[in-house]
Amino acid sequence: MCFPSPALTAPLLEAGIGVEVMDTAAACRTFNVLLSEGRPVVAALLLA
Repeated sequence: MCFPSPALTAPLLEAGIGVEVMDTAAACRTFNVLLSEGRPVVAALLLA
């Protein structure tokens, strides 16, 4: 698993946007759960 650099995550966190780092399978499951709850969600899959 590759963690994004603070240069990428810091502006998001400062804007109140949560950042979660997880493997692809967990990210897909989490995305689907949040979407089914009607919550705003975006996924960014970074290939290392």
